[in-house]
Amino acid sequence: MAQSSPSVLIIRLDAIGDAIALTPLLQALSHRGIPTDIVLRAENFDALTPSAARERFIAPFALRSDTHENLAAIARFGSELAERAYTHVLVATEDPGGYRLAAASKARARIGFDNGWGKPLKTLWVRSLLTQTLHRAAGLDSNAAHECEALFALGQQLLPATSPSKDPALLRPFVVDGIVAADPRVALQITDKWQRLGIAFERVTQLARDLAGIAPLRAVASASESAYAARWHERTGIEVELFEALPPWKTAIANARALVAPDSGAIHIAGMTGTPTVAIFPPGPAFELQVARWHPWAAPYRAIG
Repeated sequence: MAQSSPSVLIIRLDAIGDAIALTPLLQALSHRGIPTDIVLRAENFDALTPSAARERFIAPFALRSDTHENLAAIARFGSELAERAYTHVLVATEDPGGYRLAAASKARARIGFDNGWGKPLKTLWVRSLLTQTLHRAAGLDSNAAHECEALFALGQQLLPATSPSKDPALLRPFVVDGIVAADPRVALQITDKWQRLGIAFERVTQLARDLAGIAPLRAVASASESAYAARWHERTGIEVELFEALPPWKTAIANARALVAPDSGAIHIAGMTGTPTVAIFPPGPAFELQVARWHPWAAPYRAIG
């Protein structure tokens, strides 16, 4: 490939919602005809559709590990990627392995985030591995952009005079395959993340009863949370639909009349596919900052704390 023809590798070693936040950037790169590959984790590999990138890789190494074996795995994978001669590697992760992998790829442009004086030693280390960094505050920042905008900025030199799309019709194919069919039911995510966000189990079960009195309800959960779903069903009497894999779970959210969910990957799927969403964020002093950074991107939403 000629040096004047860009090819991009994006490294995103995080959770499902983090991967989904790449969608506007992937859509813009695709629209420009720029070949783009992605490195993901096994856990977020199916967050994006196969057509979202030319090729998707599962990172063959552990996160936050500097053992000899793990560093060797990163180096081997980096050597394989170097053979693909990427012109740009965009490091869209905070994990040290992502920065090491970018350096091992030997791409001439390696772009990622630094935290400035918030984490000065890490900033120096990151700058030694990358060719360009964009500043990102180490903690919550009242001036911080939405996560989709922050990630889009990593590819801005490849996308001059371009803004991230907020059109679900353009973004949806990167998240769900096939036609989105209207479902008259409201989807409610059944997940122990409600409790991890400090929202009492009794409040969630009462929410379900209230919703069921307003509109047909579809309770959805990952099969990995079957124990929590069984407890929830026992308390409410409402059947919970368990999903073994991400793609049909994503389709259920995309098809729904609306979604009610805690701050999780589900609200970001809804946000990219146009499903109106009620997103519940933890109450407290950081509520507005969290909503500003993580609200559903391209769908109507109401954030509640």
